[in-house]
Amino acid sequence: MVQRAAFYRQGDTHHFHRTRRDAFNQADVIIIVGTPFDFRMGYGKRLRSEATVVQIDMDYRTVGKNRDVSLGLVGHPGAILHAVLEATTGRKDNGASAREVWLDELRTLEAQKTEKLMPQFLSDKSPISPYRVAWELNEFLTEDTVYIGDGGDVVTISAQAVQPRAPGNWMDPGALGSLGIGTGFAMATKLVHPNKEVLCYYGDGSFGMTAFDMETANRFDAPYIAVIGNNSAMNQIRFGQITKYGEQRGGVGNLLGDVPFSKFAEMLGGYGEEVTEAREIAPALQRAREAVRSSGKSAVINVWVDPGEYAPGTKAQTMYK
Repeated sequence: MVQRAAFYRQGDTHHFHRTRRDAFNQADVIIIVGTPFDFRMGYGKRLRSEATVVQIDMDYRTVGKNRDVSLGLVGHPGAILHAVLEATTGRKDNGASAREVWLDELRTLEAQKTEKLMPQFLSDKSPISPYRVAWELNEFLTEDTVYIGDGGDVVTISAQAVQPRAPGNWMDPGALGSLGIGTGFAMATKLVHPNKEVLCYYGDGSFGMTAFDMETANRFDAPYIAVIGNNSAMNQIRFGQITKYGEQRGGVGNLLGDVPFSKFAEMLGGYGEEVTEAREIAPALQRAREAVRSSGKSAVINVWVDPGEYAPGTKAQTMYK
């Protein structure tokens, strides 16, 4: 899952979305390539303790950091994996049949977990569920769309649904976890790939950090579609604070105004739309696509989402407990 941006292609049955933890708990051998044992990996604690762990990285300081490994290989991951492929190709005892049985078990579990989420993905409730926004974003993507995530809670939820259609079509700040990167990522992507469609999904807090650089994007002929999951709060931070301190004390510094960000795009000569009903998300996205193509200006779709709905990872955070 961590490398979804680099390698994922929709329909590839070797990629798994919701069963990473299950795979980690069952695997005999786990190969970690170019990924540190940071918070995304539970600092290595999420891996099965009995598993043989191989870590491949170009940075020797990363190998074995936060968790012991059975074998550490320092070097270019591509060169190392190519050597592994050459060494194993043609072997008759490569365990392919046994692996396929296990992969089928994971695929079945993957389908079951997806089915459990479908009521949230297809929810018509008002305020809009951020899960419904995530679903509609995924339905909207094409092989020519680069998806960028810039936000806290709403973007974390979007990862439950969004599946890029081709390698290289997903961008986010990764382990840095920083807000405010979306506009810069969008401009850079459009300048490097002018024929690709660029969509950035923001939280309202992150959009406010760099929103005015949309004017820069328009000026340099790098228009893109901005979709905002607007809950009028820094919701990922807010959850932890109100959990520990209560509504009265926990609401300090994390509540934002009810800002109609669509007006921002209109001010810059582009298309803007406020969305308050789930059924309007898909048509609004299509109108934004058409407007960007015809006007050459960025579009903003401001979707008002339920501030009381949080990502599972947000509810599980321990920093305020």
